[in-house]
Amino acid sequence: MTALDRAEAPDVDFQACQILCLDLPPEMPAVRVVHELDGVASPVQPARLMEVGHAMWSQWTAGPDHETPEVLLGLEGDGIVPTLALSLASGLPYHLAWRLNQSRLPSPRGAELFTYNQLAGSRVLVVDAALSDSHMIASLVGVLRQEGAVVVGVACLSEDRAGVGRRVVEATGVALTALAYTR
Repeated sequence: MTALDRAEAPDVDFQACQILCLDLPPEMPAVRVVHELDGVASPVQPARLMEVGHAMWSQWTAGPDHETPEVLLGLEGDGIVPTLALSLASGLPYHLAWRLNQSRLPSPRGAELFTYNQLAGSRVLVVDAALSDSHMIASLVGVLRQEGAVVVGVACLSEDRAGVGRRVVEATGVALTALAYTR
């Protein structure tokens, strides 16, 4: 436990939006979620990284039935920065899950993520930037459970207003928190 466990969540006005991606193969989603920690629109100040990480951790610990994790598991690519922010704010160590299929094309077998099978017996909080690939996150939850990890939930920066990704993730029986809705 850290001092941040009991701290008030800062008033964070976090921004995330969808952008149209051109010239992608038809099997790839035509939109991508961009958020302010990407550093796409402007440089990210270290204090903002900490502020957002603190807000994510405060939101997670405020959930009445949210278990405290022992380790964070970030998804490669977009999930690295939010995982680092959450790790710095919470004081928890992190691992990263990497795709085995580096082509980034959707796989007919579901998520092909490599976790090194080092999380057996650990309470794990999965971290990602957005729920845009909620089926991969749900698949990862199943794989982690098969490996003997206890998945306490999923924390992400943004989710869609319609709640499509939320329904997919919550169908796995894990709690979910998100800082913002994607515009």
